[in-house]
Amino acid sequence: MKPPPQPRVAVIGVGTMGSQVLHQLASRGVPVTGFEQFDIGHARGAAGGETRIFRIAYKEGGDYVPLLREARQAWERLGAQAGTPLLTPCGALTIGSAQDPDVRTVLGVAEEWGLDVEQLDRPEAERRFGQHRLFEDDVVLLDRAGGLLDPHRAVVATARLAEQAGAAVHTRTTVLDVVQTGSGVAVHYRAQGGVEVAKFDQVVLCTGPWIARTVPRLAGEVEVRRAVLCWFDAGGEWAPERFPVGIRRSGADNSFSFFPDVGGGVKVNLHVPKSPVADPDRLDPVVEPDYASRVSAAVARCLRGLPDRPTATRTYMDGYTADNHGIIGRDPDRPDVLVMGGFSGHGFKLAPVFARSAADLLLTGRTDIPIAHLSLSRLS
Repeated sequence: MKPPPQPRVAVIGVGTMGSQVLHQLASRGVPVTGFEQFDIGHARGAAGGETRIFRIAYKEGGDYVPLLREARQAWERLGAQAGTPLLTPCGALTIGSAQDPDVRTVLGVAEEWGLDVEQLDRPEAERRFGQHRLFEDDVVLLDRAGGLLDPHRAVVATARLAEQAGAAVHTRTTVLDVVQTGSGVAVHYRAQGGVEVAKFDQVVLCTGPWIARTVPRLAGEVEVRRAVLCWFDAGGEWAPERFPVGIRRSGADNSFSFFPDVGGGVKVNLHVPKSPVADPDRLDPVVEPDYASRVSAAVARCLRGLPDRPTATRTYMDGYTADNHGIIGRDPDRPDVLVMGGFSGHGFKLAPVFARSAADLLLTGRTDIPIAHLSLSRLS
């Protein structure tokens, strides 16, 4: 008996999640088409910012550990298939007060799951990672399975692998509407100045900061926020093998993520409330001098040997939910549409696993990946 035909699937948005879903489906022999409003690997959405942290001792909680373990293997496989490394295994540090909630969570997750996390005493931390100034009550934790992801390279490479597996990709193509019909979904899109309609059995919407435009019920559930990044000129002692990626939690004014120099300097992302973005088509690229001064002050207090001021600044945006967990689920108004969005600044590292769960849901209606906490139905 012949197997049933595979559904025709459209993936709207070929960025962080979309490139991974395309690859998952195409690798399973599904006829899949991607629609991207910009070029593949653009920096206007949630994949902007040059680098991403990967860690398994997760401050967001132990429920993510099985997903992160699988994600690490998936990134390594993708890099091998693409012929270019996507994950640099440099380790990931957590530095901060032992009383900080995030530090306590990392310690608890590491103990609960038996993770390969080393707690360094002060002399050893200063010997190995002397770039960091340690405060009196700081603890230093090294997640040996952590590392650094290259989002631009990852999106481009994964989309290319998807095309090699049979996916079709339309770039610089604006999707105007996604309409549930009696027998599937009609995708209305602008091409060469005119409007065309293509019909599919199912559609995946993973439009990043634009998700509320394509899923109106999310307009009050996903807030687009602007992140500001700063780069400081650095030397060889700040390369990944000598300066692991990580987070700092040494008090309110000294909370930030830090990233090794991969060519543009040391990147610092201050952990402060992010400003909302009213229109994702109009992201403000201007970084206020006062903000750059705050970042510089935190760097001077916590890191040794970097310049007084950043040498480059940049903004990007992402969608956030109230509970800071993403969304994967069917649109109640369009049962043949699967929604992926609102990953709240920590979805990139998990994208291969989330994509596998999406492909499972599309093809079988279920998945063995524990994503109940990401259900769309949990939202009001």
